[in-house]
Amino acid sequence: MNFISYKIFVIFKKKSFWLFGFSLLTWITSAQLLEIDYSLEKKEESSFRVHVIRYGIVGVSNLQHIDFSVEALKLRFDSKKGSHFSFSVYGTQTLWRGNKIDGLNTFDFVMNPMGGTINGNFFSSISIDRNDTTISKIGLSLGKKWVEGQPLPNFENTRFFDNYGRLGIIHQRLLAEDPLQNTSLYFWGFPNLIVHHSSDSSRQSFFDGQIPAIAYGYGMEFGIDYNTQLKLIFLGQQIVNASQESIYGRFIARLTLAYKF
Repeated sequence: MNFISYKIFVIFKKKSFWLFGFSLLTWITSAQLLEIDYSLEKKEESSFRVHVIRYGIVGVSNLQHIDFSVEALKLRFDSKKGSHFSFSVYGTQTLWRGNKIDGLNTFDFVMNPMGGTINGNFFSSISIDRNDTTISKIGLSLGKKWVEGQPLPNFENTRFFDNYGRLGIIHQRLLAEDPLQNTSLYFWGFPNLIVHHSSDSSRQSFFDGQIPAIAYGYGMEFGIDYNTQLKLIFLGQQIVNASQESIYGRFIARLTLAYKF
């Protein structure tokens, strides 16, 4: 299958479009691949871009789960002051389920920022510090995913919605760059707080009530971006308010490889 990618790039000189970006932040309540800011210097103009089928993503977790995701759509606005706003749509398909506990296979989709049959995500970042090789930002991610869970008795509905959020500090550093060869290597880290919300009935049906309707915890993400095309990402997360006997309070680690078409 041939994947087609195109970009529409429009330059906006009017400050009024920044207000649109702010309105979008307050309107959409829908993580995603973190966007590397390849322009370490301040931009002269703001920009808006549309990307279609841009990334193919393979992930494996310590829950013995392997999956493949596609970033199907991204709407992206970057202001000349360093702020970033984007809305993305992902789709994820399981390649292999090695865990014998069905609930943990479903839990893997919940804990995967790009997991779910359909996943809509809004991400924003605001620059707080910038120099020749590093950038620090406050990052906020809000999303809603449609998850296909394990089979349930009595032909009950096996799908549910999970609302999620991440808030933290993004630190990005340029490790190496060769303009003559057009190559670069970036590192980023993103320690964050996480929250997940779903209905009491879905928590009971899929996780035996071992996870509260509003679950929260912490996460950490580290990644390498090579040549603006290949990303290698380590993600670790843990829910801290699961019940004491819960099997879902464990630390979940995920390794992800993303390739830009």
